[in-house]
Amino acid sequence: MTPQAFRVSRASSQFGAEEAFVYLAKSLELKKKGVDVISFGIGQPDFQPPPHVLAEAKKAMDEGFNGYGPSLGMAELREKIADFVSQEYRTDVKPEEVAITVGAKSAIFIGMITLLEPGDEVIIPDPSYPLYESVARYIGAKPVFLRLHRDNNYKITFPEIEKLVTDKTKMIVLNYPENPVGTTIDRRDIEEIVDFASKKGIVILSDEIYDHFVYEKKHFSTLQTVNWRETVYYVNGFSKTFAMTGWRLGYVITNKDLVSKLSVVANNIYSCPVTFEQIAAARALDYGLDWFKEILDGYRRRRDLIYQELLSIKGVRTVKPEGAFYIFPDFAQVIKEKGLKNERELVDRLLYEKGVVTLPGTAFPKDGGINHLRFSFAVPENAIREGIKRIKEWVES
Repeated sequence: MTPQAFRVSRASSQFGAEEAFVYLAKSLELKKKGVDVISFGIGQPDFQPPPHVLAEAKKAMDEGFNGYGPSLGMAELREKIADFVSQEYRTDVKPEEVAITVGAKSAIFIGMITLLEPGDEVIIPDPSYPLYESVARYIGAKPVFLRLHRDNNYKITFPEIEKLVTDKTKMIVLNYPENPVGTTIDRRDIEEIVDFASKKGIVILSDEIYDHFVYEKKHFSTLQTVNWRETVYYVNGFSKTFAMTGWRLGYVITNKDLVSKLSVVANNIYSCPVTFEQIAAARALDYGLDWFKEILDGYRRRRDLIYQELLSIKGVRTVKPEGAFYIFPDFAQVIKEKGLKNERELVDRLLYEKGVVTLPGTAFPKDGGINHLRFSFAVPENAIREGIKRIKEWVES
């Protein structure tokens, strides 16, 4: 029993655990017992950072970049990101509009606690990455969920967002390509959402960390819209494209006046991002992304494979992802025919009876994930085949 002195605060109780890490821990326990586990759980690229990134990190440490740095990040990296994004999306980002953060998660956190007040309404897709709801509730803001539907390929559209806006709406969260469903947002909807938000004085928190994992067309960013400086709080990082998940290196692009305010918040939370990593990332951007094309082709093949394999399971329905490395199949018929309570029981049965890790759709974070499972296909093709084979055997047994 927790001692009275250590009773946790109401605010911290609003945080929910990211269940990808919960199931990661469960799978590691099974592996210790000798179980052959195949994990479609945590969303982590299965390739290493490019050799030139690792070499530049070692070089930066040898050069003495091991101490404190500015809270907003090293000037060299802010300049490189401004140039890189401007070239990538044909926009005109300035270094003073960039802030380096300790991962994209902290970029989201410091943005929401800086911009939101208790009672503000935050429109959040359902399903979506669970952090958005957790931080909103921590602040005392009210999440307003935009329910995504399979009939519309789980897409976010402007008309659906417009219906949810009230006088209390302060923020609209976009995440595209989207975790967990893998959809993108059409250019017309992005332009209409940003234009509408700028007129209403609403913040668009746009999490575009999967921007280079797009399989059929090029990503259209909120930074390509006319009014982005008036309303967009853009989040990205090095975890996915560069496979630098453990480095915890993210960044924000937004109005320069807001960036200066983020400096104080960042300083109070983590002082500064890691210095040698920033130097390595800045130099890595000079190499471009030609090396990534082969990786993207491989992930496209995996996307196609897992889509076809899942459709081969009787009763499973799914939408083909447009981006990211997730697929979000509907197992409603399987759950019903097997007499299960819900998708969480299905996840546990697959884990403990077949050694296959998936995540319950309701971990993202509400009703939109009922009867769904999330699969990450950041795993080798042979693991995809074997994992889906085990699930199929279980369903048909």
